[in-house]
Amino acid sequence: MPRIKGLTTGSIPGFVDIALNLDSKALVEDNVITQMYRAGRRIVFYGDDTWLKLFPEHFVRHDGTTSFFVTDYTEVDQNVTRHVVPELSRPDWDVMILHYLGLDHIGHLAGPTSSLIGLKLQEMDTMVETIHSTVVEQDSERALPTLLVLCGDHGMSNAGSHGGASAPETLTTLLFLSSLFSEGKGSSHVTSPVYQTGLAPTLALTFGVPVPQNSLGQVMTPVLARSSSRDQLQAVQINAYQLVRVLQANVPGYNREAGYQLYQQAVKMHSGWLKALVTGETAANLETLGQRVTQQYRRAMEKIVDRVSASLSEYDMHAMAVGIALLVQVSSILIAASGKFVAEVVPGTDSWMVYIPSPILLLSSFFLVLSAQVSVCTSATGWASAELCSGKAGWFMSFAAVTFTSVCVSLTIQSLFLTNWRTLLSAAAYGLHMCCSLPWETMFLLMGVGLHTVSLGSSSLVEEEHQTWYFLQTTLFLLLMCSTLQALPSTTRLRHSLEQDTDVDKESDIYKQRISLLEGEQKYDHRKEKTDKESSQAEEKVQSECGLSTREDCVLDQGFVRKMVAVLALLVTSRLLRSWNQTGIVSADRPDIGDWFVRPENKMYLSLLVAASFFTTFLLRWRSCSFSSSFLLGVGLIGVYHYRGKTGVLAAPWVLHTDKGILEARLVYLVIIIQLCWTCVELFKTWCQHLQTVKDDENLAGNRLRDHVPKNNLPTTQSFYKEKENLKDARKIFVDGLLTTFVLSEALLLRPHNATVLAVTVFQQYVLHELVLPWTTLYHSVPLLALVHVWMGQAAFYFQGNSNSIATIDISAGYVGMEDYVQEIAGTLTCLSTYAGPLLWFTSLLVLITKKYPRPYPAMLQACFAIIITRTLPVTGYTVITTLQRYHLFVWSVFSPKLLYEGMLTAVTASVVVLMLCLGVPLHMIGATLDLTHARR
Repeated sequence: MPRIKGLTTGSIPGFVDIALNLDSKALVEDNVITQMYRAGRRIVFYGDDTWLKLFPEHFVRHDGTTSFFVTDYTEVDQNVTRHVVPELSRPDWDVMILHYLGLDHIGHLAGPTSSLIGLKLQEMDTMVETIHSTVVEQDSERALPTLLVLCGDHGMSNAGSHGGASAPETLTTLLFLSSLFSEGKGSSHVTSPVYQTGLAPTLALTFGVPVPQNSLGQVMTPVLARSSSRDQLQAVQINAYQLVRVLQANVPGYNREAGYQLYQQAVKMHSGWLKALVTGETAANLETLGQRVTQQYRRAMEKIVDRVSASLSEYDMHAMAVGIALLVQVSSILIAASGKFVAEVVPGTDSWMVYIPSPILLLSSFFLVLSAQVSVCTSATGWASAELCSGKAGWFMSFAAVTFTSVCVSLTIQSLFLTNWRTLLSAAAYGLHMCCSLPWETMFLLMGVGLHTVSLGSSSLVEEEHQTWYFLQTTLFLLLMCSTLQALPSTTRLRHSLEQDTDVDKESDIYKQRISLLEGEQKYDHRKEKTDKESSQAEEKVQSECGLSTREDCVLDQGFVRKMVAVLALLVTSRLLRSWNQTGIVSADRPDIGDWFVRPENKMYLSLLVAASFFTTFLLRWRSCSFSSSFLLGVGLIGVYHYRGKTGVLAAPWVLHTDKGILEARLVYLVIIIQLCWTCVELFKTWCQHLQTVKDDENLAGNRLRDHVPKNNLPTTQSFYKEKENLKDARKIFVDGLLTTFVLSEALLLRPHNATVLAVTVFQQYVLHELVLPWTTLYHSVPLLALVHVWMGQAAFYFQGNSNSIATIDISAGYVGMEDYVQEIAGTLTCLSTYAGPLLWFTSLLVLITKKYPRPYPAMLQACFAIIITRTLPVTGYTVITTLQRYHLFVWSVFSPKLLYEGMLTAVTASVVVLMLCLGVPLHMIGATLDLTHARR
């Protein structure tokens, strides 16, 4: 839609048009199509239905096709082609517009290197040849010649997408074909680049209709080469006059602008040329003078366009300032709450005295902020926001912002009065001392959040943000490795000190848990202790294998090696993923592993890779899932491969490529729904059974008490502990099933070569949860665990090949298994595919917390709080940076796309936080039920 708008209006599309592209409305801005319609031109159209939405009731005949359904690249073009020949034989139209979509869809699906590109270009070449030969033949019998314009609305990146600012995405071909040009054979000497905005005035002047009034385009004079010099000068003068009108409407003091003064000189020169024409000047002199006048007009138009373009960047500073103020207040509240500043900074002060403002102070702050808002809205300076100062919605948003700001202001003032500054400085010094004594990995996690926020102030680091996350992730792994090396001698000494400490009860659970932690054991269950005979046999076996003198040294050596290998595996797999999909501006055009696999000649290798990746994913998830969940995952992965084989992307000899694989994709969706429903039903059923068992056991105990049986002699039902264990298992099955559901969904939505990225991500989750984190201090802090998963998710986002450019969004994922375009479903699927990495790691965090804590809700609150802070700080900082850099050279190509990504990631994160809190309630209730019944036993 933005490019169609630019082609027809001659104006520069705004960046918000990218978001409006999903729901196009009728174009009210003046455009060349409407001008032709008003002039009585009869227009027919076939192709992208966006034209029908932008120009309703403009066409005498039309047949639109859905532009967003990118999985179809045959029917969308056949629907256009079938109308061409019949229309060429009809004399009842003046303009015919054909918008083919197949080439664009192939780019989104398979990229520019696909073998389908060549076939589609041959099809288009045949179609252009048919049209051109027909109109040239018809022009021999007509008074007016036919003009055939062939152009693209956008280019294509090396990844097959568009929307960025790279040359392959912004450069496209523009051809004018007519029987007037060298007797229909065409001309190849005009190859100068032109702006898309120049097409609208060129077509308007060619068809004799007014130039769109807001157009910033310049007429393409080579198209008018066959016209007389007088007509050419008149066309350029009309174009220049229209641009002067735009200059007058947008630039105060326009008469002092260089472009306007050049225009005045061009008008005088044009007047002199007309006088020379009347006086009978020679043709050669008129030609030379005419070229000078044309050049003067063009210089004037270039200056005017540059000046108007610079003035079009208008910003609602009032609304932007209010939004930034609210973000800063929210960030401040979160930071203050995270540090528990009430208890540490203001000792002896009750928390409610700070968190509940004084009514008088609150009212005073409210009227103060309200008066400031009203003053801005009623001022004559032009700063008032149309969004905040008009309409019911605007005043409601203003009232909400004023109320929230008033509360924050009153709390801040109240806190300042209650604060003992000497105590505050002491607390700050103590806090700095504590931070310096933290483990290196903990300190680096906390510093990394701030470093990432600061890095967003550089346009280069915004373009290459993936390098920031790769650096943070790799450095964290290296710090974990260093901590492992440093902890080895101290761990050995601690083991011996525990063995030699006579004051410690070696039969206590605390002692055993410390020993088990040192030995690298994940859990300790006293009910599963081995017998003395089994223990001695195991000890002899371990000593014989390791060749060490004591079992303790052997176990410590094995744990050390296991952890080092696990961290090395994380480093190696992360390096592999970095080379799998090169992203960013610097490395996007470099060949990577994924590019090699998607080549048509490597289809068999890609098929083997996807099969191996799916098998690896199945094995990794099979270790922690139930049989039913593993079975559904296996069936789903087979269905995904079958779907890709049906679409022709993977080699599947048993599959006939007769359709688009819609049935197969929908069967996978069905498996996903069954998997999700089964885990929920299983959890609910087990919980109900447990509650019934508890009730039966209480009834039995009551009956025994009435029979005067002593409490110590009350029998315990054999099914009680069994039901309790079943309930614990059901809770684990539920969260594992939820993760498996996400894994299967991403396997279906991601591009085939990214199946390896998915498998490696699942492998990293297993290694991190089972082999690395339990050995570190991070394992005992929920906020730090949340930070680790946020970092891993952000790195995985870029491992997929994403970047901060709109061009890397894979919109083909939104149409998997769909026959028609449904905006809500397509948007949701595209979002799930784009943010697959963060979603998988967020779900993995939910699984870890649920397994680690019997009552997980408090831990989930801490994790959600940490996630919110890590999202709020960069959003607030980047919003301020973008506002300050709003006149930067790269504001539209770098800062604005990143701002859209930040907003979307914030929405996704908020959804995840809400989901975690909602799931935490029933999981916490189950844990509370287990603890309560255990206490009663």
